[in-house]
Amino acid sequence: MNHTLTEQNMPSVFLNNLPKKFKGICHDLRIVQLGIQESQTIDFSQYYRHSRFTYEFLLTEFGSENRVKATRTFYKVLDDSTKISPVYTNISSGSKGEGLNVPGGDYDLMTILEQIHVKKDGSDIEEDRPNLLFDNRHSYPGFAHLKIGQNQFSKKLFTSLGENTFYGPLISNNRFKNYFMSRYRDSDCMIHGPCISDSFGYVDHLFCFRAMLWPDVAESWLTRSRSSIWPPTDVILNSVSHGILLVPIGSKFGSTEDCSFEWRISFSLQERDLIHSFNYIQVLCYTIFKYLKKDLVDESGLCSYFIKTAIFWLSEELDNNMWKPENFIQCIHEIQRRLMYWFRYGYCPHYFIVENNLFEGLLPVERQVIVGALHNLFPLLFQSIFYQKPDLHFTAFKDFKKINTPFIEKSKSIFILLKIMRTSLSMCTLNQSRSIVYKALFRLLHNKLSYFTKGLYMLLFCYANQVFPQNQRMVFHKENKRMYSSYRQCMAHFLIGTKVDAITGWLLLASYFYRIGKPLYTLKITEMILVKSREDKMLIADGYHEDVMIEYLEQVAATKWNHKLSFLNCLKSYCVDMLYIIPWSTLNLEELLPDVNVKKNYSASHICTRSTFYVL
Repeated sequence: MNHTLTEQNMPSVFLNNLPKKFKGICHDLRIVQLGIQESQTIDFSQYYRHSRFTYEFLLTEFGSENRVKATRTFYKVLDDSTKISPVYTNISSGSKGEGLNVPGGDYDLMTILEQIHVKKDGSDIEEDRPNLLFDNRHSYPGFAHLKIGQNQFSKKLFTSLGENTFYGPLISNNRFKNYFMSRYRDSDCMIHGPCISDSFGYVDHLFCFRAMLWPDVAESWLTRSRSSIWPPTDVILNSVSHGILLVPIGSKFGSTEDCSFEWRISFSLQERDLIHSFNYIQVLCYTIFKYLKKDLVDESGLCSYFIKTAIFWLSEELDNNMWKPENFIQCIHEIQRRLMYWFRYGYCPHYFIVENNLFEGLLPVERQVIVGALHNLFPLLFQSIFYQKPDLHFTAFKDFKKINTPFIEKSKSIFILLKIMRTSLSMCTLNQSRSIVYKALFRLLHNKLSYFTKGLYMLLFCYANQVFPQNQRMVFHKENKRMYSSYRQCMAHFLIGTKVDAITGWLLLASYFYRIGKPLYTLKITEMILVKSREDKMLIADGYHEDVMIEYLEQVAATKWNHKLSFLNCLKSYCVDMLYIIPWSTLNLEELLPDVNVKKNYSASHICTRSTFYVL
């Protein structure tokens, strides 16, 4: 007699079929199942002995330290290449900027407006640049006012961003956000907290100021005694040199709107350095909590920043030897206990400013719900690992396999993030795309780069060469004297662009020949492309899920890839990129335009405004 496998009996069926070597884990999982069914309190310390196995399994899910480092390097290269002007600085933040492999993780882009100088109130005013004065005497700890310094730029600043208040002319965070939103290329963008979100809700773009000072409310962080040797002394010293960021959002504390004249003091640059100083166990703990956050409490107040704060505090308090594979489950348990303690008593101290309670304004009912959800963390974690549940993200146990080589793991990172690089470049202006070409080439010629970093700059250089000629105003009349010069320049850039993909680069060149009135060349290139066999090539398109691309990458890597080849050459041999023409491209042909009735499906990595910057 056949029985239908339901969600209720799925755990039992699965546990009965686990190999004998997992007998101990089976016993503990049955206790978890029984505890859930009978609402019993479970002593999770019994799972500490499974730390090593759980750690090794999660390596197959998230990749080892190699993948984290590769992701961070990718964003460093992208940020460096788009830093083409002294008036602003781009910094990738959020989960992806931190190097975490979290499906659907947020991608935040911070643009620091460096041309406006922020200094302490009472300092001398510079006459050759806009000045703002930092004053946190009348604000809640962690917030500040920005006064307009009186010089030749004062009137323009006040007209654009300022308002008169009891404390004098201050910069309004609401006017600041509306100023940039009105100049955004995406006409359907919206304000989301301190950020401007694109119309698809995939990217949060934060515009902010930098103050090269260290606030008095955070002095204790520099000098307080710590039980461990974390954070390292060099990280603490380097933190001061970054300065602080002033983010356009004020304190709320239960009200519907924040104070429009306050600016939040942000330590994002310091937090990035702290996370980069984590060992891999700390990174993996952080990833696990972010991974399960939505499953624990959907649409709740359990935000990633609370998790990050708990790990920061525990890293200071626990011995450094605690953060190792043999103690992995215990580390997860410590983070869980700390978060539950904070939510029970309604106090979560900011890591840099202890007087700032991050739970201020969070209602007791909301905190109680989160405490209950956190109590179910371990059942959720173990059930996620050992059997697949519809609303969880982990793969099934049958997919458990050995960890990949560093070569494959680094390649995975680039493979997934290619869309971000391509889409970022596609929205550049002519001057921006030209500057990125020169910047990438300069780094390749004058910097001693690692093999992996050099490959990233090569990818960026090739993609930028595909975009740059599309931004140029091409000369299409044969009698024009500039025709030959324009022809040679565009040909050179498009030919470099073919190095990143054997088909897309040539299609762009074919489109160029068609546009300048040389259809014979277009037909010859098209015929050559059609002859090439593409049955075993992977299409890098926005509609493909990351898991599909990774699976293909692993299959190809196991059978065909020569590890001595660069990722650029492997990509050219085994992948087909999507024909990606920028919106205002001179190559936009009527025959290639999509149907106006078909809505384009954008991927989660669609970054339509990375290089769109407006300065005062």
